[in-house]
Amino acid sequence: MERSESSRGKLVTRRRALGWIGSATLALAAGACTPVRIVLKMYPEEFETDPDLVDGVLRAFVTAVVPGMPGDHPNLTRAFYDDYYRLSKYRNFLAADLCERSRSMYGRTEFAELSLEQRTRVIEDGLDRGGVTKRLYVGAVFLAQIATYAGIYDAEEGCPLIGFQGRYDLSELAHVSHPHPERFLPPSRTTDGNPV
Repeated sequence: MERSESSRGKLVTRRRALGWIGSATLALAAGACTPVRIVLKMYPEEFETDPDLVDGVLRAFVTAVVPGMPGDHPNLTRAFYDDYYRLSKYRNFLAADLCERSRSMYGRTEFAELSLEQRTRVIEDGLDRGGVTKRLYVGAVFLAQIATYAGIYDAEEGCPLIGFQGRYDLSELAHVSHPHPERFLPPSRTTDGNPV
């Protein structure tokens, strides 16, 4: 059965299909597309197998975006491991990306070994990128700051960095009342204050 000339033009040749597949493979191998790199876990395997490496990078990240926060605080990186937040699925990629940027900018693979100023520049570089990379970095910065400043993992401690005392404490009446409340009340109509 012979095909008409118009139907032949609509068919994809084997050569063209292989060209498309080759181009897609080349793009993936180059790692040009952040979403593809995330989905296919196109980063060094050590970021999947070495939790201490990832935690060290994330601690260095949080201490850079939350000035004055001690690097050994027990809840410092907890939000990045909390499955309630979507970012927890991308923490390994974020750590790998921070190290990759630190290597390309400063020649050092360990992001945690950089000075605060250098770490800040690496983070700014991630924030300056477009698309998914920028969204990942913006989300990570906000998550780190909100978890720290709001004291979400330790309501009793709060956040001493900003003077947030934590859970509302009613132990001292002076903290929740005025010393002379009668100043704000209308004058009573009877001598004892009770209605007749």
